[in-house]
Amino acid sequence: MEQSIGMKGIGNARELGGYVSKDGRQVKHGMLLRTAGLGRAEESDLRLLSDKYHVEMVVDLRMDAEVMSSPDPEVHGAENVHISIMDKKEMESEMKKQNPELYEKFFKMQQELDLIPFLISSVDMGIVSDRLYIDFVTSKSGRNGYRKFFESLGRLPTDRALLFHCTQGKDRTGVAAMLVLSALEVSEETILKDYMLTNIYNEALIRKEREMLRERLGKEADTDRYLSAMDQVDSRYMENVLSYLKKTYGSVRNYITEELGQTEKSLEQLKEKFLE
Repeated sequence: MEQSIGMKGIGNARELGGYVSKDGRQVKHGMLLRTAGLGRAEESDLRLLSDKYHVEMVVDLRMDAEVMSSPDPEVHGAENVHISIMDKKEMESEMKKQNPELYEKFFKMQQELDLIPFLISSVDMGIVSDRLYIDFVTSKSGRNGYRKFFESLGRLPTDRALLFHCTQGKDRTGVAAMLVLSALEVSEETILKDYMLTNIYNEALIRKEREMLRERLGKEADTDRYLSAMDQVDSRYMENVLSYLKKTYGSVRNYITEELGQTEKSLEQLKEKFLE
């Protein structure tokens, strides 16, 4: 498949190589890898990451609890960097302040052992919505996290690869991909195309989840609404954050310089590193 990095046990595994910047250069192949969680990686996957891609850093964008429940396996020769984009305490504090009743309901839902009702309720209560990515880029944890992500990009040697992931490889990872591609001045059209590839890479998984939702909610249920909290992406999520950043900062690149600690010089250095 297009952009595939050939993983067997790692979902939604692909690269940003080949995308064209506005100056006509392309993102170098094999340097910027994006995936879902690595918990089910096979030995052959780990060998490919070390021997073929020469992964120097594995950047894990998950929350602490996610890391503890499914820690990343070791990729030989790679540094593991944990950067939490979402802070559970920060989220709960904001929710409690904005809507105490919703907070109490959500807190009770967290005690449920069945993940699917929890995800369904997260959508019904508006916790997962098409404003989710705006929350990522505006929250304190999100700004700090993506700032550290860019610091990792800056530290990466020119002949090595960086792999970044969250749990499903679509939301926190999708925003990270959008930010780095914007820094490299890849077009918004290409960024959206890359984002939507999740629905191709996760096609079989999404099909199973859709059937499961229909069994639980009825055949007439709007399953797309809930699949956005699972393994499907909706273009509105990315379009909304792009629109927000352009309206608020003038451009995504301005957000990166004003909020993520990057300078024009450091962005040019990233272009020299990752474009050819």
